[in-house]
Amino acid sequence: MGILMAYAGDWEHGRALAERAMQLNPHHPGWYRFGSLNDALRKRDYRTALDIALKMNLPSYYHTHRVLAAAYGHLGEREAARKAVDDLLALKPDFASVSRDDLGKWHQGDLDEMLIDGLRKAGLEVP
Repeated sequence: MGILMAYAGDWEHGRALAERAMQLNPHHPGWYRFGSLNDALRKRDYRTALDIALKMNLPSYYHTHRVLAAAYGHLGEREAARKAVDDLLALKPDFASVSRDDLGKWHQGDLDEMLIDGLRKAGLEVP
């Protein structure tokens, strides 16, 4: 619920709920971190977002690689960005063509554009 609250714009409260859930269950799923991760991205704190994404341990979830590619792209870490794009496309080959619709399900406009910009910097050709 905390992640959804964060995505709805109540970032502080949503993050606090998700962080409390992680404290209550130290074996929580990695996706519990998405609220904090997207909050860091929203604030253009790409290094923190990258650190959070690397802790998620969701190698088969394409959104993990999407975030890694965008963060690495913004940080100018081209080799790591390219690998993240390759991993993303291995899991979701059509991501470039559906990225706007896919992101629009979860984020608000400015965050979407920042992510797309990072993906482009990572080498993904997003229309």
